[in-house]
Amino acid sequence: MRYIIFVISLIFVTSCNSGFSEQLNSIDYVGKLEVEKDKYLPFNFSVINDSTLVVKNSSEIVEFSIDYSRDSIFINSKVFEGYIKGVLTEDKIDGVFVIESLDRVVPFNSYESKKRFDIDFEENKKLITNTWKFTFNPEKDNKSLSIGLFNSIGQNEIGATFRTNTGDYGFMHGGYKGGNIVLSTFNGSRAYLLEAELSNDSVKGVMYAGNHSKTIIEGVLDNDFELADEYSLTSMKNNSQKFDFSFENTLGKLISIDDDFYNGKSMVIQFMGSWCPNCLDESKFYVDYINENDLKDIEFVALAFEYAKTKERALKSILKLKNELRINYPILLAQYGSSDKEKALEKFPMLNNIISYPTTIFLDRNKEVIKIHTGFNGPATGEKYIEFKKEFDRTIKEMQIN
Repeated sequence: MRYIIFVISLIFVTSCNSGFSEQLNSIDYVGKLEVEKDKYLPFNFSVINDSTLVVKNSSEIVEFSIDYSRDSIFINSKVFEGYIKGVLTEDKIDGVFVIESLDRVVPFNSYESKKRFDIDFEENKKLITNTWKFTFNPEKDNKSLSIGLFNSIGQNEIGATFRTNTGDYGFMHGGYKGGNIVLSTFNGSRAYLLEAELSNDSVKGVMYAGNHSKTIIEGVLDNDFELADEYSLTSMKNNSQKFDFSFENTLGKLISIDDDFYNGKSMVIQFMGSWCPNCLDESKFYVDYINENDLKDIEFVALAFEYAKTKERALKSILKLKNELRINYPILLAQYGSSDKEKALEKFPMLNNIISYPTTIFLDRNKEVIKIHTGFNGPATGEKYIEFKKEFDRTIKEMQIN
């Protein structure tokens, strides 16, 4: 009788486990997103344990969670909506990267390797010791300017980013070989691949954003070029007008600038979205700043503009970001179903425009606008990021005194 029970138990255990897939080994991988037929955006990732992997872009490390369901694997961003779904066989993944709210699906595969690009890169001192003026979409009405920053990260590899009036392109990683530059980055929201040719003091190429868009870029060596002042791009139409807001928080409670809680307090108002990488960088900075400083009579409030198609999904995305970053100030849902800036501007007729998420508005104790900062240049921009942190600290200290 005991033997029969043992056999039945063994059969039960075997049948329960037979449906579960193998798991990724704790080794280094290269993931590849197909941005165009037979053209791939590579990125490095390493498995830490059964439930966590990290993506590496230059000096950036981004955590993702891993879930298994029979023969499928799900790699989920810890802050963004995007996820990878695939089939795991022999330590390789074939699948797709998905952002459901934008109806975006990008073919994905991975394999064991440490080499992001299968290229033996060369050193190019001109590229990494200068700054470069770039024009995106040079022949179109929506052309824009940026500053290309390149730096050496060892073994002839290059770290890079592009500063724009609305933010930066994050930590890009690649190198130079025989007149060609290749760079890529992926963090669960950003998915960029740059392919360009360097000839003398000029660069020409293409920037792919996932598989949904590609942008022609042209650059020239220019160590003197500067972008527009971030505090000059957005303003009040009339200084006599009042900045105003009234939106629900994540608990459904209506929060207004006129609430008694904000009487006599200065405020930092952040226009942002849970989907926005530059907003993520800015939010991390705000959380750290609040935790490291004794702030009196200054309140932070974020206004979220979400592209999630439903209110419930938008709130879920906000709470995901808020919980992961431990954001200790309220995030109010200002808009969902679209992150369109023209639609957002309709809610703030006192502003001349909204050109970027994030945009930050500083208010004094009388709720008068002190200044408005457009965009955010984060850690990937190096010295510019350090300059911003110093300027922000000066502004907050002045707000506390006045």
